[in-house]
Amino acid sequence: MFRTALISLDHSAAQGPLLDCLTDLRDLGVTRVFLIHVVKVGYGQGAEYGNKAALEEWLSDRAAPLRAAGLEVEIDIRAAGEVAKDILQAASEYGADLIVIGSRGQNMVRGLFLGSVAREVLRQSHLPVRLEWIEATGKDGEAACERACHAGLKRVLLATDFSPQARAAEDAVALLAPRAGVVDLLHVVSPDEAARYARWPVMARAALDNIAHEIAAAGGTSEVQLAEGKPSEEIARAAAERDADLIVVGKHGQGWVESMVIGSTAASLCEIARRPVLMVPLKNNEV
Repeated sequence: MFRTALISLDHSAAQGPLLDCLTDLRDLGVTRVFLIHVVKVGYGQGAEYGNKAALEEWLSDRAAPLRAAGLEVEIDIRAAGEVAKDILQAASEYGADLIVIGSRGQNMVRGLFLGSVAREVLRQSHLPVRLEWIEATGKDGEAACERACHAGLKRVLLATDFSPQARAAEDAVALLAPRAGVVDLLHVVSPDEAARYARWPVMARAALDNIAHEIAAAGGTSEVQLAEGKPSEEIARAAAERDADLIVVGKHGQGWVESMVIGSTAASLCEIARRPVLMVPLKNNEV
């Protein structure tokens, strides 16, 4: 499905864990990887750029396990005033079809918060973005981080609201399905929907069954499930119960994203999922 991935690293203690399990990008079809570090000039980090040789050595060390796994890896260091913008520019220059970035905040002791760079990349990207879960393991915050490894794509969870904008995520999962063990198809019925449309659960199950037929036609296996409640919480709960290796959602959708702003459901999901989230934007969408 994907061939070229751009992985953004920010030279923090969280970046070791970010790369610990990324050899599983091969399960997404990735064969070529660009590791990029963007130095934010004029904000303390600018001094890093004067030590480019050390940064290149650091990135080369990070690239070693990916290369050992058979991936073609190149490194890039650049300076920019707006980190997210330059990450997206690099992805365009390299012809990447996937961006990978860590989901973490300034204070990891308090739990996971969607960092400003990750949020801006998600907001602006026209490419699918895979958000990796990084969390603190002790009181030292970023000095002690980990990412829980998932072995391959034994279970993929697609959460859809059936909006036209969610179709891109559904199409992405259909392409991933032959590489996955099982695809869980989930729709969360909100309390408002349940109150307004008595037949909505029946209609939603029929729509999920239709997606299941598409996955079967693509050579995959799926299971259908409905839930009721707050979407982000129910999606995270289902992913935990099924031990999903990856959650796939659309970037835009009813109640998910309005215009260029990451909606509350999508943002909340990224902050509580405790596993990778692949956010797929509209095809040819202009924001």
